[in-house]
Order: sequence, then structure tokens, then C-alpha cells
Amino acid sequence: MRFKVRDRMKQPGNILFISTCFILTAAGILSAAEPVIIADDYVQPGAVLQILIPGGHLNNVSLSIENSRKESLSRNQGFLWTAASGESVSVVLLGIPSTITPGRYTLVMNADQGRAQWHLEKAVTVTEHLFPEQVINLDEKMNALYNDDSERKKSEARRLWAILTSFDKNAIFQTGLFTPPLDEGVPTAEFGDRRRYHRPDGSESSSVHFGLDLWSEPGTPVKAAGRGRVVLATERFLTGNTVIIEHLPGVYSLYYHMDSLEVREGEMVNQGVVIGSVGETGFATGAHLHWELRVGATPVNPSQFLSSPLLDTNRIMGRIE
Repeated sequence: MRFKVRDRMKQPGNILFISTCFILTAAGILSAAEPVIIADDYVQPGAVLQILIPGGHLNNVSLSIENSRKESLSRNQGFLWTAASGESVSVVLLGIPSTITPGRYTLVMNADQGRAQWHLEKAVTVTEHLFPEQVINLDEKMNALYNDDSERKKSEARRLWAILTSFDKNAIFQTGLFTPPLDEGVPTAEFGDRRRYHRPDGSESSSVHFGLDLWSEPGTPVKAAGRGRVVLATERFLTGNTVIIEHLPGVYSLYYHMDSLEVREGEMVNQGVVIGSVGETGFATGAHLHWELRVGATPVNPSQFLSSPLLDTNRIMGRIE
């Protein structure tokens, strides 16, 4: 791991004054534990890295995963988690794209602390994971929806992106396990499916499936996978009746193609509360629920949090107590 601390004081004038301020500032920072990145060394595509950064109160924490060309492939901000003992640590939840190529990458963190700026790096290896392929034949109606270039579609896409990239450091509503949004949903498409669409004219296009498709009878109640704030509840062109719930800073679950909506925007909902019902609205080839999870706007596999907590508070407390 590499780190640097840089004094940001730009006071002009007496050189001795500047040097003295730097020494005092640096001494104040380094007298406490220095920040360090604590994260797993290996992660697979579609997973979420829970990254801890102990070492004092940090501000404006941001962390990304970069390739060898210094290109950021996923990014998120950090928030402060405080244990019952009063000890605090900065936490970043970083989604790993399902499309990332296996290999060695670098976690890059930047943060402010007093008058100094921290820059830390840590190596991480993304392991190989094979995703299934799926072929979907589009009829004329579905092909028209897929190729629609209307202003409504563009406007809805912009609003969705604005929601998924927003970050409220105080939005800590759900930390434990998710519960399934359907009591008896049958998986019909997996997260990360590589999709090929056969068009009526014989041409093809491709995409990656960002969520998990679950079949159930039309009208089956859809439940909130975790506690959170409803940030979107509306009918959309492609996704039909849609609900988005904010669970943690930068962490959102999405529910598409529903027949009805049972919640309103701004409402707080508890885990298991009915938010709608299974339907076939929007770009859907049959009745089902599309269940998706975004972390820092990156799609990740929602089913991983049916068996692992969204925020592993036991691990956090073990590191800071």
C-alpha cells in the first residue's frame, strides 16, 4: 500500500512561517493513527467490497477501482459509521462491475483531514466469473420499445441516473440481510446475463442484464427487500411501474415492471412492506419482477445480500474496538 499526505496551505509570505505551519499540521495528523485501506484482496465481478478506512475523522472520502491506465471503473463516496462505544470509522461500499475483466487493479482513495489531503492505494485482484448467456426474440411491439428514441425515454434516463448517483451520508437505514421481494419467486434470468436480442428483421443487438428476474403470478405482492426511503415511485417508459428504495448512502434497490404501486416518493418503508404487485408493464416479455441493486450507480448482484449483511457491522466493530 502507498500513501501520501500533502499540506494544502498556500499562505504566501514568510517561508519560516509556512514551514512551521506545515510541521504543526503534519504533527497533528501523524500523532494519531494514519489512515489505511482495509479491504479484501480478492473480489469477483458483481460483488461489493466493504472498505474500512480507520485513522481519524476523514472528510470528502472517495474511492475508486482503477485499471493499469488509471481509468476509474467504479466509484463511490464514504460515510462515517459509529459503533455503540463511540468509536468511528469511514466506510466505503464499492460495487464491482459484472463486465470487469479478471486481473489486478488498484483501489484509490482520496480524503481530507484538517489541512492535509490523503491519497492511499491498495492492490486488489478481480477473479474470474462466468455469466450465463440468454437469447431473447423480440416481437414488433418489443422491438419498437427497445429502439424508441423519444424525449420521454431520455428524460426518464436522466432522472434515474441523477437518483442513482446521489449520495446522502446520513441515509443509514438498512444494515442487515435482505429478504426476498417475492415469497415464492422463480428465477427466470440471472444477474449479469449476457443477452442477445433477435430482432424481427433478423438483426441482433446485445446487452448485460443488471438485475435478477423473478416470475410469479400477476398480482403477487412485491415487498421491500430492506428498510429505506422511497426515492422513486412512478410509471416509466421502459421499466413500467417502478419503485426505488434508498437503503444506505449510495445504495439503492430497484423494482421494475409491476402491475401496481403501493408506496409514494419520500415515504419510509420497513423491510417486508408491500410496495406493489407483479405485472408486465414496460419492456417486459411476460409477467415478472425485475429486482436490481445499485451501489454507487454500479449494478451488483442483489442475491448476495440474502445471505450476507448489507453492512457487516460485526466486522467493522472488530476493527475499531
